[in-house]
Amino acid sequence: MWILTVRSPMGEPIEYSLKPGKMTIGRNPDNDVVVADASASRVHAEIQFHPAVNALIVRDLGSTNGTYTNRERITGSQTLQSGDVFRIGEHLFTVHFRDPNTLASRKPGVGTRPLTRDLVLEALDHHAVLLYKIARQLNMVLDIDTALAEVSSLIRVSMGADKCEVILADKFPQLADLGFPNSIAQMVIDQRSAVVIPEMPPDVEAKFGRSTLLMRVRSVLCVPVLSSDEVLGLIYMYKTDPGARAFDDNDLRLAVAISHQAALTIQRMHLIHRVRKEQEVRILLQRFLSPPEADYILQDYLRNGSLPGLTEQKLTVLSADVQDSTGMAERMGPKRFGELLSHYYQEMTQVVFQYGGVLDKYLGDGLMAVFGMNKSQPEPEVSAVKAGLAMLETIERLNRGGSDEICVGIGVNTGPVVAGYVGTDERVEFTVLGDAVNVTFRLEGLARPNRLLIGPGTTGAVAGMFNLQRVGAIEVRGRSKPVQVHEVLRDGQMPSPIIGAIDDSEGQGS
Repeated sequence: MWILTVRSPMGEPIEYSLKPGKMTIGRNPDNDVVVADASASRVHAEIQFHPAVNALIVRDLGSTNGTYTNRERITGSQTLQSGDVFRIGEHLFTVHFRDPNTLASRKPGVGTRPLTRDLVLEALDHHAVLLYKIARQLNMVLDIDTALAEVSSLIRVSMGADKCEVILADKFPQLADLGFPNSIAQMVIDQRSAVVIPEMPPDVEAKFGRSTLLMRVRSVLCVPVLSSDEVLGLIYMYKTDPGARAFDDNDLRLAVAISHQAALTIQRMHLIHRVRKEQEVRILLQRFLSPPEADYILQDYLRNGSLPGLTEQKLTVLSADVQDSTGMAERMGPKRFGELLSHYYQEMTQVVFQYGGVLDKYLGDGLMAVFGMNKSQPEPEVSAVKAGLAMLETIERLNRGGSDEICVGIGVNTGPVVAGYVGTDERVEFTVLGDAVNVTFRLEGLARPNRLLIGPGTTGAVAGMFNLQRVGAIEVRGRSKPVQVHEVLRDGQMPSPIIGAIDDSEGQGS
């Protein structure tokens, strides 16, 4: 007997058994096959079945928008063969002959089709109208979860599947938990082929595992979602109703066409995610780095997929803090003080970037920077001291141009630290930890007003390059040994006493 399968763009397929004689197709409800399609005429076409010669003929009845087979409009009538497809508007009509003396349509067995370029082109050719509808909907989706849910819903409705899901590669280990037999999926993944099983064989447990039997799977269709030879995911569906129409080759072609569209959608989602992530990383890096340095680290991130983690390394740390910020805020009011602080941060950050430093963080009324992260930068200790001197000159310039004077203290120290980027996918911060950092903060707290103090590690690297004045040994809370400190003097600057715990009885040093 002849079977007519009607597929609407977003509806479950409907089967009709063709009887001898004529069957009309159109929008009117009194047609034998009613088509709710704006492009269909009231009485659009007819199918004639001649049982004496087992012939099937489709005829267009003078419709406005036409009836098409193989992309060509029917001008009169056309004889159909089993497997032929004709189109009215957005509806596809497939005819196939089912021998009533056999169970060909429900024959047990596994059909596999390698997902070649020719199969994809064949699938797209057969289902161009439906794919256009699906592509139009998917192109409006902007996140991967919504996209996959949309694809699953479209397939489930258009194929009448009881269970359908688009499963990404990272979920393959969870197939059983998601309710899908793993053995069939593994066959698809290993062979890079689409698999259709119209009817499960009697020995289903022996061939496909106990889970297939427990899930009461009757008919299965599984198609890989491929990008080149990489399996991005699976389109996996099955039916459990023994009386339901079995999946056939036409369903397989449709699933292949959808898998091609799904691959494009997944690739687009990955690209959107990558662009967003790159933008987030760029914004993050520009908080700490000069634009050229940010681009350098970003390229490294794009190659490796992650920012540099915490590692132990020798760095030079600079800390600059505004003196008596609490009193300034009280005298000036929050708005004026906020504007002053904003200007201060902007000027100090530019100095850090000018000398190749990395901005670690803003500290309420100060900032912290490190030098030496970029291993191509020579003499980071010298760069840090030059940055500190430039900051003091900038402060003097700002004070000359405004009525509100700023006094700062700047400390610079060199030593082993742990530095890198820490956090989660949603939030990442650059951080520096270690004894050298603690010493830097102690130096900055003593370097008032508008002074630059350096620790022993920095002193040893810059001696002879700057005008240094020995200050003495200072105690640092939590540290067993004092630290020898020097002040870097600017041209014409006279040494001034440093307020703090100075222990001159400790060893003399330079």
